[in-house]
Amino acid sequence: MRILAAVIREPGLRPGQLAARAGVSESTLFRDLGMLRRQGYPVTFSDGYQLQESLGLDGPNPAVSLGAVYEHQLDLLKDQLPSTLADQVQAELEAEAPAALAAIVAAVIERQLQRRLQQTSGPKRGRDARRAPVAAAHGS
Repeated sequence: MRILAAVIREPGLRPGQLAARAGVSESTLFRDLGMLRRQGYPVTFSDGYQLQESLGLDGPNPAVSLGAVYEHQLDLLKDQLPSTLADQVQAELEAEAPAALAAIVAAVIERQLQRRLQQTSGPKRGRDARRAPVAAAHGS
């Protein structure tokens, strides 16, 4: 799942980069990519690893696609783990996912607002503008 998350978050990663983001060796990466492909995740390599477009995450109805990906992941989990463990993992996911999603949405909104504020504040004019590069160079 860390591999999928990295490919979705940063399409175009090279093998070494993707392995580092996922916290695995390159040999584990290649083995796990083969397993993901056999399980129906169309991870491809074309100027870096890609997945997003194949899953329709950027299409007209991304929430439906994300829900389908979540359901698919749960089905795979149930196939690979003992049923009691799979049920426990699913229950914990269902308990934590809404809060995690809310935290992600809040973080993205905050980043976008900060960028907007930085763009609208613009560079200072006059005497302060001449001093700004000097102050920045000294770590002020």
